[in-house]
Amino acid sequence: CGDCADACPQGVAISDVLRSRMYDRDYGEPDLAREAYAALGTGASPCVACADPSCIEACPSGLPIRDLTLDARRRLHPRG
Repeated sequence: CGDCADACPQGVAISDVLRSRMYDRDYGEPDLAREAYAALGTGASPCVACADPSCIEACPSGLPIRDLTLDARRRLHPRG
């Protein structure tokens, strides 16, 4: 929905990262997922060392944004 789009102080494109994860996890398209994730540049890498909890409460539907972006990175980053 994009409600969390501006929540990341590091500029992570949350919606795009989660879309890439969806391609892998929900659609079973790992190649498409890796390609989409790679196109994002740093992807969710800033989430690894982030100490700012801005994204944690950014989703009005209660999705665990940080957990999901970290899962996307683990799944799709070339070095895990």
